[in-house]
Amino acid sequence: MAKQIKDENENGNVYVQKKKFYKRWWFWLLVVLVVVFLGSGAFGGSSDSDSSSDSAAKSQTSSKKKAEANPLSKVYSVGQKASYKGYEIKVNSVKFSQGSEYNRPDSGKQFVIINITITNHTDESQDYNPFDFKLNADGNNTDLDAIDTDVDNTLDAGSLDKGASVSGNLVGEAKTSAKTLQLQYKTSIWNDNTVKFKLK
Repeated sequence: MAKQIKDENENGNVYVQKKKFYKRWWFWLLVVLVVVFLGSGAFGGSSDSDSSSDSAAKSQTSSKKKAEANPLSKVYSVGQKASYKGYEIKVNSVKFSQGSEYNRPDSGKQFVIINITITNHTDESQDYNPFDFKLNADGNNTDLDAIDTDVDNTLDAGSLDKGASVSGNLVGEAKTSAKTLQLQYKTSIWNDNTVKFKLK
């Protein structure tokens, strides 16, 4: 309630002293509403389309990071390195051959010669074996145990110390009509996890 003040003169006038505007409750309510309104991003804030595009960009970045972190979710190309738990594989080259006069692939097939390099970036010795690799032609997995007498430096089984690497050739057979060819490295005998390389 407003405070009443009597005039000190004898005429007995009564004056009402009004509160200053910044001491009134409605002023502070207005201030609070403005602060809330500004805080909600009404002025210069992001619109729904901006926030949705931001979330889409974040989702793509997250998916990309996951793909980089999980080599099993990606198909690598010739020349790319795939690292699985510190065990790095790179397909250096792919060649196709009809063999020689004394050694030919089965009818309708060709030799697929894949040169790879394996590097051990773990802290302990790692075994490698050509039978951990498969040649996948149009969904058909076969061993890379073909013999082409013209191919030197075939990859044998062995063990790599920390930081060591080995290169060698894997030789398989695939139909000449195969539309897709992949080299697949099986990471363990206990599961079906594979690292894949596109050869064709």
